[in-house]
Amino acid sequence: MKIKELKDIHLDGIREVANIGGGHAASALSQMTGKNIMVQVPKIKILEIEQIPTLFDEPTSIVCGVLTNFYGDITGRTLLVIPRSEAALLTDILLGKEPGETNIFREMELSSIREVSNILISAYLSAMSEFLGLLILPSVPYLVIDSVTAIMQSVYVDFTEEKEVAFCVETRFFFSEENKRLHGYLITIPDPEGLEVILKSLHLL
Repeated sequence: MKIKELKDIHLDGIREVANIGGGHAASALSQMTGKNIMVQVPKIKILEIEQIPTLFDEPTSIVCGVLTNFYGDITGRTLLVIPRSEAALLTDILLGKEPGETNIFREMELSSIREVSNILISAYLSAMSEFLGLLILPSVPYLVIDSVTAIMQSVYVDFTEEKEVAFCVETRFFFSEENKRLHGYLITIPDPEGLEVILKSLHLL
């Protein structure tokens, strides 16, 4: 099923799944950091994967991207994208540094990003799995720091024209103790068969 074939009832169902997954991911981040974190209601967008770079002001800007494949009753990929400057701030918070201290991502900083990304993505997929009643298993996450365009080119590999629907959850986190705001995108790209399984689980097909 292609994005142009999705009707409003399908889009509402997909938004509900993404909304629940994003909320669980935010709760997991709060538990991991031990910080008082307020979360703005995420914005949900459903678009073609070629449009993902348009979510950013500058598609050539440097970001941290964490890619995870998922398997089970549905298959596909989940990509967490965080602007580089905000990823640096996140590592400061996670590692107890002064905000703005991280300028270079050494192994400790990279490890903390992998850890938080793994928890966020796993919580998101777990919420989807529970809500849909489906088995969804994530792979080991792969971290890359590059431009949005370059990261998306790696995501396009082996994708056909059919594999075009992406669910984008924009989430904004507010760390009250540090008075800092962070945001990122959780992007889920199911295989064509996976999209149909999701809609059937929602009784929309």
